[in-house]
Amino acid sequence: MHVRTRLSRLTVCSRRSKNGVSNSSPPARCWPIGTGRINTAKEAKISRLLSEETIRLELNKPREWAELLDENNGDDSVLPPIQQRREEIIEELVEVIVPSGKIQHTTKILGDLFFRERQEPTALGHGVAVPHVRTIHARDVTIGFGRTSHPVDWGAHDGIPIDLFFIMVTPKYDDKVYNKLWRKFASILILETTRERLRQAEEPGEILRIMREIE
Repeated sequence: MHVRTRLSRLTVCSRRSKNGVSNSSPPARCWPIGTGRINTAKEAKISRLLSEETIRLELNKPREWAELLDENNGDDSVLPPIQQRREEIIEELVEVIVPSGKIQHTTKILGDLFFRERQEPTALGHGVAVPHVRTIHARDVTIGFGRTSHPVDWGAHDGIPIDLFFIMVTPKYDDKVYNKLWRKFASILILETTRERLRQAEEPGEILRIMREIE
């Protein structure tokens, strides 16, 4: 076993030969210390899979678009098409979860997420969206959080633009974990008090505390 620093986090990487003895070849899998791993559906908790490094309290893209609108007197023709805006936010959300160390091929995961989003928008309503996908390009389950003070049209059934985003990426084989986490998102985020607490949180650690308390 060897330890290396990755993205300013301590990361433990291991690879064993068939006889169980560590070798010096490049590590097959790495997980930053402190990032939860889920082995069974019973252990599946959103708060275990979030970390301060996978939380962004102000997404960059919506802020850039708001500034562009201000510069052009509110003329939204200067903005990218809606579908492109959604995909640019998904790109930023994937960027948010990269520090988890569980993303194998960023470009391919983006392709899977874009395809899933085109099939049906992942907005839950009430200003919340959870882009999610099961993919062979994820090493393990990972979840991230992003927020914006400039809500974005996400094709929600209630017509409310989105300001709270979670992203969930799981390996293809983790059906039980995936389904349990998805049900948790739906049941937790339907609560107005929870959504407002997430909107008012002033630091990533507060987001983590909120999720731990309500799970």
